[in-house]
Amino acid sequence: MTSTIGKLLLAAIGLSVTMGCTRTPEWTLFYVADNPVNAQKAMATTNMLDTDFISGYYDSLAQCQAKGTGMLRLQGSSMPAAQAFVCAQACQVDDKQQLQCQRLVAGAELDAL
Repeated sequence: MTSTIGKLLLAAIGLSVTMGCTRTPEWTLFYVADNPVNAQKAMATTNMLDTDFISGYYDSLAQCQAKGTGMLRLQGSSMPAAQAFVCAQACQVDDKQQLQCQRLVAGAELDAL
């Protein structure tokens, strides 16, 4: 009897540890400054939320913006951050196969860095 309770308790602890260690990143970086054709395509549609432009997933807005800004610096791009990347929160593909995000933050907030 105590052996069965012990096994169940151990399984419950193991499951809770496993579930607690798997988090889905909250923010997605959409970046177009790496390729002028990408930038023209994104600006022409006025929508950077295309899976072609995804450059990473991050736990926080600050991490996402720092990565976008860092990529701009490494490339020596003269494109303004507001046009070069967007960080989007909680993105999902809807029933029509369109990417929908709860919140969008343009890269302009970190232009001064």
